[in-house]
Amino acid sequence: MHNDLWVAYEFAASMAPWLAWLAFQRRRNLPITNPTYYLLVTFAVYVIAVFHFTQAGTLYDLLNPAFVWETNSINWHPFSTGISAVGYLLNVALFVPFGFLVPWLWRKMDRWILVVPAGTLFSLFIELSQLFNDRITDVDDLIMNTLGVAIGYALFCGWRALRGRLGKPLPVFTLPTRTLVSSILILYFGRFLFFDETFIS
Repeated sequence: MHNDLWVAYEFAASMAPWLAWLAFQRRRNLPITNPTYYLLVTFAVYVIAVFHFTQAGTLYDLLNPAFVWETNSINWHPFSTGISAVGYLLNVALFVPFGFLVPWLWRKMDRWILVVPAGTLFSLFIELSQLFNDRITDVDDLIMNTLGVAIGYALFCGWRALRGRLGKPLPVFTLPTRTLVSSILILYFGRFLFFDETFIS
């Protein structure tokens, strides 16, 4: 029960500000149909899950009196800390949905040269946030996450091609690219400002 409350609080800290922002965008006539809305909410839930599993840092991590930043919190050398097949696979799997959902929702991102670097930047953003809570910022995670984005995009392209051959073309969504950046930042800063792990104890 305690764990359920903790996860619900963590989820709400990110989702509530984002839903408020999305409602405001819809009132400003952002072209969000119901199918777009549901898929966008799916993306938001995914991003929140990534923050949860990676334990992205928060303001309260920084304010913790026990917090001490150390230079050895960053590993710049690829594959220098031992090979963890399970860890690598999980890091790949975690970012496959990013490579699948982003080009679907944001049509202008539907290019290898855009979606893969976007995923890398998202991964780097998370890795840097982990400096706030004594976790290791690891270049291996960045590499595996980027690989996951590439796999996700390949799956998206394959699925779209298959549906085209079956005469069931994939619905097209054309959200402005700025809403991708806005969504990630609002979801993160909701967590950063409102999620205190010690609040429910």
